[in-house]
Amino acid sequence: MSTSYDEVMVSLGLEPSTPRAERGRVEHEHGDHRRYVQGCRCGECREAFRIYHVAWRAKQRSKPSGADRAGHGKPSTYRNYGCRCDECRAANSADVAAYRARRRERAAKGGEGR
Repeated sequence: MSTSYDEVMVSLGLEPSTPRAERGRVEHEHGDHRRYVQGCRCGECREAFRIYHVAWRAKQRSKPSGADRAGHGKPSTYRNYGCRCDECRAANSADVAAYRARRRERAAKGGEGR
């Protein structure tokens, strides 16, 4: 017998959640990392996101199995999870080399380096 989500929630004495489309978008205050994610690039929101992201990376690096779950051989595993295995080092080195080559190419064309 199949039971719907709403029926299960009611049977547990809980209020079923409202679908996201019905709730609408929540506008967060400036200085909140979620406001940065929504697209605001003011100084307060940038700083809030920077602080949030530093804490997030520290949390990810503290989990020994995080790099295994994320997968080795990717630059993101090197950066976000602090993995320094040979595969992750090589992937990060290749990524940095490609980034530098793109910057040099743009600079040679007279474009902005960023």
